[in-house]
Amino acid sequence: MTKRFSIIFAAVLFVTVLPGLSIATISGPFTTTTPISAALTDWQKTLSFPKFDSSLGTLTMVQLDLSGSMSTVITATNHSPGLSSVEVYTHLQVTVQDSGLNLSSPEIDLVIPTFYYTLAGGQSLTSDLLTKSDSSTDLYTASAVLSEFTGPGTIVLDANTYTETYLTYTGGNIEVGQLTYAELTGTVTYTYEAPEPTTVGLLCLGGPAIILRKKTRLSKNTGEVFHT
Repeated sequence: MTKRFSIIFAAVLFVTVLPGLSIATISGPFTTTTPISAALTDWQKTLSFPKFDSSLGTLTMVQLDLSGSMSTVITATNHSPGLSSVEVYTHLQVTVQDSGLNLSSPEIDLVIPTFYYTLAGGQSLTSDLLTKSDSSTDLYTASAVLSEFTGPGTIVLDANTYTETYLTYTGGNIEVGQLTYAELTGTVTYTYEAPEPTTVGLLCLGGPAIILRKKTRLSKNTGEVFHT
């Protein structure tokens, strides 16, 4: 009786997850929940933004984008009998700041081009609707800013306008009236680092295993099958 043996090696694959490098990820942009519609200047209002969800990772940068516009109508009246030449232009500054004064005073400067009048004695003229819009982008990585923009709830930023009107004229006796409106909105975008898991497969060779191979034999006399 003969028995045949085969020797093989058993292999086992182990999988483990190791911490990998952090990857930069973007969250947002998130539009303010309190956009400021056109309001007569000068005004003091607020913009609110959702804070960064710290469960996503570690905040590394805050991007604040502002978009503002202004509109104004100017009326000039010459109260003297003589001819008068008038030049008027308006500068509007919009600023945004946090309660801790950690932001680098993000602002938008809007300047209406100079409006020219030539007025006869006793004449009054009103301009068309004069408009101007602009935007700004500011990036912040200071720890104080990152800290106040992180957490549950919202962060509230103070928003203010400051309006200046410049008037020059020759001759006459000029009176100028003006109505100026401004609006403001914005978005905040968060850049953060999130851990990226790395999967590593390890092939482990086990010890030898013995497998018995059976030999099959057929009886010539009876046709019966034997296993040895």
